[in-house]
Amino acid sequence: MGDAMFFSPSPLKGHRICVGALPRLLMRFLFAWLALSAVTIGNATADDTIIVIPTVNSDVQSHAAVTVGSRLSRAGFRVTSPEPLLKTLKIGPVVARSEILARGDDIMTALGKAIIVLVDLEITETGDGSTGYEIRLSSEIYEPASQQLVASWAVPNTTLIPPAPCAAACQAMTLRAEVERMADTLGESLVFLLQEPGGTLTGDGGAVAIMQMELIDLSVEERVQLIDLMRNEFPGFVDITRSQTSGPRQRLRYHTTADLDRLGEWIVVSLAEIGLEAGQDVQFVMTGNRIDIRRISTANRKGSAGNQVKFN
Repeated sequence: MGDAMFFSPSPLKGHRICVGALPRLLMRFLFAWLALSAVTIGNATADDTIIVIPTVNSDVQSHAAVTVGSRLSRAGFRVTSPEPLLKTLKIGPVVARSEILARGDDIMTALGKAIIVLVDLEITETGDGSTGYEIRLSSEIYEPASQQLVASWAVPNTTLIPPAPCAAACQAMTLRAEVERMADTLGESLVFLLQEPGGTLTGDGGAVAIMQMELIDLSVEERVQLIDLMRNEFPGFVDITRSQTSGPRQRLRYHTTADLDRLGEWIVVSLAEIGLEAGQDVQFVMTGNRIDIRRISTANRKGSAGNQVKFN
């Protein structure tokens, strides 16, 4: 298993979305870098000014940046529009990382203490004979005060194939909706990064991955049993924080030093141990820094093939 694990009985209806997996080495490096970087930006508070800037001033990419900024704003950060700063610095419509790094003093003069988030979006058409798109959305966090790029984060790549038939306006709308979804996920990860500076290193300096986990439509007993296994039997367990239950949903943050490939395998084994088979009883998705486990409705289950020779 790489960056993504997906167990599902049926594809999505309407259009197909495939999560692209990052190489294992890159994923481990990303979490380690995230952990080290988070210490540097650990003083980010609601008093800091955060500017979210698209690297290219296009409609879709600007919308992605606005969505990221909206997520940060709802989390309590003070987010302001990038236009006044870019106009003052005379930068744009393409914003180069090197140019931002070189203008740290000017940014400090204009804003005081601030955090710059660069949002980069890449969309390429697939060449498989159908109209599809490969979408990559990433971000870099820059502190003008230190004049350093201190962290980077990306959501898993997505392959989007709009439903057929789908005219140009339909394709644009479908693409925009998917980019917005990815941007909201990216914004949530950045909130997490800015708010959790102290919990990303162990006492001996090892990297801790903090997974956002959601359990949907599992019984109370099933949730308790699964979490108990993950807390008391999984190697590398560090902590569980921010556990919230709302009706059939439970959300929590699972802190671990375990290899993420192994973590996914352990979860599948643990689900089976409490009587839930991934892909049959529950849909299990593990991608990026998220773990989602959802019970499959009995109405969506397929009947067994049975003995078709005996019972034809």
